[in-house]
Formats: sequence, C-alpha cells, structure tokens
Amino acid sequence: MTHYFIEFRFHGKAKREMKELIWRVNKKFRIFSPKRPIPHITLVAPFYTSQEHRLVNDFKQVCEKHPLVKFKISGYGTFDSSKVVHIKIIPSEKMTIFRNALIKKIKSYCTLNSTDAFSFLGIIKVSRKYSPHATIAMKLSPMKFMQVKEFTHHQPSFQYEHNLLRATLIKNSKILYEYDFVQRRLLNRREAKSKMEFRKTIGLFKEGNFRREA
Repeated sequence: MTHYFIEFRFHGKAKREMKELIWRVNKKFRIFSPKRPIPHITLVAPFYTSQEHRLVNDFKQVCEKHPLVKFKISGYGTFDSSKVVHIKIIPSEKMTIFRNALIKKIKSYCTLNSTDAFSFLGIIKVSRKYSPHATIAMKLSPMKFMQVKEFTHHQPSFQYEHNLLRATLIKNSKILYEYDFVQRRLLNRREAKSKMEFRKTIGLFKEGNFRREA
C-alpha cells in the first residue's frame, strides 16, 4: 500500500554535524543502515490515502498560509520502550500550529496513526504524544541502546535555533513535492533535489527576502 508522510529536512551546519554523528555511531557500534542518513523531523507520521491529487493540493494550501517558522535543537534524548536515541527538538508554537493545520486538513480522507489523529484535539487517550526529534539510531538491541545512549552523553550538545525552510511530502520513501517557505512555492521532485534551487533559497533567506515568522 502506498504510504506518505510529511517531514522537515535539515540543512547547513546542523545537517552536516548530525550526519557526521550518525556515521560515527553506526561505525563505532556496528549498526548496519541500508540507507544513507537524512537528518529530519517527522511532522506527520506515515499515513495512507488513495487521493494523492487532493493531498498535494491541501499540502500546498496549508503551507501557503503559514510563514517560515523557527524551532530549537536542544541536546539528546531517548525513547526507552522503542530503543531509539535521538536529538531533542523543541517546537515553537508556530511549528505546532503548522503541524496541526496539516493534520486537520487531511484527516477526513487520510488514514493517520493515533498520535496524529488525536493529538491536535487535546485528547489524552493517545499511546504517545507527538515528540519531534531527529533520530540518531533506532531498532537497537538493549545492549547497543545503552551503549549509544551513554556515548551521546559525552558528545558536544546540539544547541541551535533552526528555520523550517521547506516542508517535504514523501511518497513511499521518496520526495513527491516540497514546499519552499522562502520562495513561497511548491517544488516538484526534480526542483526539490536541485542544488541550484536550494542555493536560490539560501540566497533569498540570507537577504531576508521572505515572509518571516509571525
């Protein structure tokens, strides 16, 4: 079954340092990963729908209504029950509002997981509340989980303010579209992967020529 999710992909210094840390952890603890690391935050967890055209239009419409927002990267954390070691993300209010707007827009025709389906309504009976993070290592054995957890305690802490420059709509693990909050337009897969397009985004961002966080 075709599945989708919506994420934010890191860029710049944060991306480089996160990738370097993931590679070091994988090598040191012999963690096999079939894919190259792509540091990211999941905004809406994997979901299913048969209405892709409607999904793309709704994704674009929600993004158009929201300005570029900030959030904080702050240290390390774990999900003990699922044996995940991650980098902590502290979302701004605007980031939470944006995520909730996405969920509210698509929930009538998409099959969402329980966390996404109910968290924005403030319903308590959810197995786990939304906890934005950037994964360092996952699906670990109990021993490796403890080793990686201890290892991160001795690493320099990530402490950044970061900007959500683009939101990415993924289909079956590949980019379907990205919305660029600096250029204020929807990018197809080719444009989203284009280094030239991203240089344009960064140039406009550095010039301050974009709609800032409200």
